[in-house]
Amino acid sequence: MRYDEYRRQGLPVTTALGESKMKQINRRMKGTEKFWREGGEPQLQLCCDHLSDTTPLEAFWRRRAARQNGFRKSRSSG
Repeated sequence: MRYDEYRRQGLPVTTALGESKMKQINRRMKGTEKFWREGGEPQLQLCCDHLSDTTPLEAFWRRRAARQNGFRKSRSSG
């Protein structure tokens, strides 16, 4: 790597930020008594969205609230 050039451009020259984010995700995903009925992909996406610099969850909750009609889906007993 050309560290001096990257520093002049203000680019990161360390992996610490990425490693820190992975530790946060691992704590949320791999803790004790955590079981994923549909696999960990949906939870992993939520963790990443939560840690993201963007705000994808805000748009999700706005859309979800707009679809609410006050009734819960009933579960079929089968």
